Amino acid sequence: MPVTLVRPQMLYAWRGPSLVIVDTRGECSTRDALTGYYFREARFLRTLQLRIDGEQPWLCEAASVAPALLSFVYTYPEVAEYGGGGTGQSGDEVPENANGIPQRALSIAVTIAVHVHGLEITSSIVNHANRTVAFELAWMVGADFADIQEAQSSKREQQADVEQRSTHGGVSFVYRHEKLRYSAAIRVEGDGDWSADGPSLRSRLTLERGQSATHSLTVAPTDADGAPLPGDAMDREHAADAWRDRFAHFSAPGNREVESIVAGNVRDLASFPLLEGQPDEWLALQAGMPLYPALFGRDTLTAGWQAAWVDRADSLDASLTRLGRMQSNRRHDWRDEEPGRIPYQVRQGPLALLDINPYSAYYADFASPLMFVIALAHAYFWTGDTALVRRHVDTARRILDWARTDGDKDRDGYLEYHTRSSKGTKNQGWKDSGDAIIYEDGRPVPPPLGTCELQGYWFAAEQLMAVMSWVLGARGDARAYWRSAMALKRRFNRDWWIDDQSTIALALDPDKNKVPAVSSNIGHCIATGIVDDDHLPTAVKRLMAPDMFSGWGIRTLSSRHRAYNPLSYHCGSVWAVEQATIAFGFRRFGFDAEATELTRALFDLAKLYPSYRIPETLGGYARGDRATPGAYPQANTPQLWNASAFPLLVHSMLGLQPVAPLHLLVVSPDLPEWMPEAVIHDLRLGGSTATIRFWRGDHGRSHAEVIKSTGTFRLIVQPPPESLTAGVRDRLRGLWDTVRH
Repeated sequence: MPVTLVRPQMLYAWRGPSLVIVDTRGECSTRDALTGYYFREARFLRTLQLRIDGEQPWLCEAASVAPALLSFVYTYPEVAEYGGGGTGQSGDEVPENANGIPQRALSIAVTIAVHVHGLEITSSIVNHANRTVAFELAWMVGADFADIQEAQSSKREQQADVEQRSTHGGVSFVYRHEKLRYSAAIRVEGDGDWSADGPSLRSRLTLERGQSATHSLTVAPTDADGAPLPGDAMDREHAADAWRDRFAHFSAPGNREVESIVAGNVRDLASFPLLEGQPDEWLALQAGMPLYPALFGRDTLTAGWQAAWVDRADSLDASLTRLGRMQSNRRHDWRDEEPGRIPYQVRQGPLALLDINPYSAYYADFASPLMFVIALAHAYFWTGDTALVRRHVDTARRILDWARTDGDKDRDGYLEYHTRSSKGTKNQGWKDSGDAIIYEDGRPVPPPLGTCELQGYWFAAEQLMAVMSWVLGARGDARAYWRSAMALKRRFNRDWWIDDQSTIALALDPDKNKVPAVSSNIGHCIATGIVDDDHLPTAVKRLMAPDMFSGWGIRTLSSRHRAYNPLSYHCGSVWAVEQATIAFGFRRFGFDAEATELTRALFDLAKLYPSYRIPETLGGYARGDRATPGAYPQANTPQLWNASAFPLLVHSMLGLQPVAPLHLLVVSPDLPEWMPEAVIHDLRLGGSTATIRFWRGDHGRSHAEVIKSTGTFRLIVQPPPESLTAGVRDRLRGLWDTVRH
């Protein structure tokens, strides 16, 4: 199995709103435009370089130890006169550099730890020479307060002078912008007599044989107005740690590699709380590293429902709270706000704060609002908490009011989008790149337009809102939402299905003509349940055809399409998060073999990447044509919803159907030969906890049993209620398994 590297020139670590990006030497410098320490997307440290007597030490090792921790090992000086049998010197003499320091006399271990409100760099230097060594140690530092989006593009849109001030044992950098008062305080503490010398912190050190010296360099950012940050950083970090400690755990005794893949991605999931805002918002999740250290509505909601069995929807509650408080009650063209919409993205960097772009709270997305309603229902089914639903149901109602009015401006019964912002996002569905929605000849479809998956999200949101309204006693509203959803489904299957291509139209253009491109959007429609039973087998088969299924996943666009490009963002690439959603839909309707094939492809894909981190967007190259799928040139890794894809794959394989209000978990396991056993430890459902074992028995049938539980916990084995392939015998067999185990 090849080892595939994405962004191999850099390492990064993050914690809450703090992010550090370094090159593989552990440095931040102008050699790489993106490196630096960022807090709330502003770069508080542009330069970070370690020097000994003005020279770079020799890098021996670089490691990403944990999401918030990097480590490096260096030696100094490296002046070997190679010979002998390897890379050591051939004789017994020990060479020295120009300053008389023996070869490899000094070993230097550096760790870079990211904290929620700062950066800490710890260094330990040991003298391994047979005599005393004296040298100057220096850290070269600097700040520019660029926005991370400016760093990525190498184009400044806001800039001001940076004032440098020397302090006792440190230096500070102050941004002299008329509206931004950022300040970065950099201090060194530990062995040595440190002083500031221009853009560097220096100390003379003398170490006897075997002696060591340690010191730490800290970077403390401020708020944008120059004010110190609140003193609750430890509380925020403890909240994230406590959340992670409550996770359910997955094990696969028959396939430890699968177990490791899930564990690695759950570890990444646990690293993504933004830890911003009020305490009940801290667990809202940021979108991905290194380019999206920010709250994206659809990303945090999608990841939350996909991984809800892991944390019993705790992060969902925080995301719903944060986004609900930002629900718009006005019309504002610059931010594409309309009453009832919730944010698509919330950025905190200089460009957003200065209103150079509209992203301080930008609303141009149709997926995020509808996903809010869907996610709220998932949270209810896992928690059984009607109080949670009551907290958020008014937000959900306003979203569905918006969908019926501003979401469907021409009143044709379908959602259509059209940005009004001068810097707006053209496409506001699942695929948000400008060229994602195209005609057969490759021309972009102009707005206003609606895409097929948005109609599916709307259908699912109305169905689920009907259930929640019924639970809250609003029976009239429940009936109205349900009738509206079913009417939408009837219209959709009449107007969007294309018989001669056995597919669902990608979109309807401004003239209500079908856009017949075969796309992965079909899979979203399947998962939401909007596709008629008569069309489902054909739609599933179409998605799994060779022009769509690459062997690694389902392409965003058919390889037969004129505009197909395997390294595009949405016109032929493969998105891991989509595969998990589509596999979920396949299992929901009984297409178990196809779900297993898609699941196996994603687990095989994860094996290609260090730490099993599938990058944001993969190439669409066929698996049989090359050893790796390729990756989008700017691909993020790790990406939040790629991490949550693996909990959803587990959810789908085990057929988890939570009904927490009844203390009930319905399961329908379908374990493949390559994963004959699985255990979920400490699964929380409502107020109960259980450990459940699943195993593959004779003739390939899978079974389940509760190993232990606390509180009232009921387990029933039963195929999904909407399965097209489960017959009466299968349902009776499930009930027999329930009684027997």
